[in-house]
Amino acid sequence: MKKPKKITVKFFVHESLKPKVEDGVERFPLYMRITYQRRNTMLKSFYGGYYKDLKEVEKLHYPGFLEFEERNIQKTINYEIAKLGEAFDLKGVHEKYEVYCIGIYKILESYFKNVLWMAALRSEPAEYAKALNFSDEEVSFETLFQIGRKIYPVIDKHLPKDFEEEIEIYQLFTKLYQGSFFQYTFPTVVEWLDGSAITDYRKKLDTFLKGDKRKLERHIAVINRIVNTGIS
Repeated sequence: MKKPKKITVKFFVHESLKPKVEDGVERFPLYMRITYQRRNTMLKSFYGGYYKDLKEVEKLHYPGFLEFEERNIQKTINYEIAKLGEAFDLKGVHEKYEVYCIGIYKILESYFKNVLWMAALRSEPAEYAKALNFSDEEVSFETLFQIGRKIYPVIDKHLPKDFEEEIEIYQLFTKLYQGSFFQYTFPTVVEWLDGSAITDYRKKLDTFLKGDKRKLERHIAVINRIVNTGIS
């Protein structure tokens, strides 16, 4: 078996780009310099913002922030290498990373909001749905669902028949990973695709469901469908 080729990731604040100036202090976007097979590329941090230096990055974020992004870009590249083999090239990896580094919980949240949005548009008066901000990430699906049911008492008839079950699966997922969303330890799309997140989720589920294998596999199947639909 061939030894995996080394992937090097180094973070830096990109001082060659236009800074953001706040209170007279210049801050620059966080970037990664990635090296693989003596070729390199630069990639803007997906989760980072603007900083004076790397020390400020570590000061402003939870411990493990940089490790989280490094792990995800490493996994993105390794996943693409496994798919493409020698045909893999660093060119275009930023496009994959922007999809693969997204937290699974965000994919799930987006799915549920979209289903609710479509149900609201099929309800009367449909104009009310347009007054709700389904695109605001700070407005949770649960909040929109509560409002939707008050505005449209019969909205449930426009929802898929398995929607209640899917909501329960989603709620249990967020419960099992409670706290991870704010500490950069949440599972991402690439970790679901490479199987590592599924293994971790399966362990957590098995404990919670007390060995109910049928229910466990149903939970995994539902999330797997939503994740793969969300990135297709």
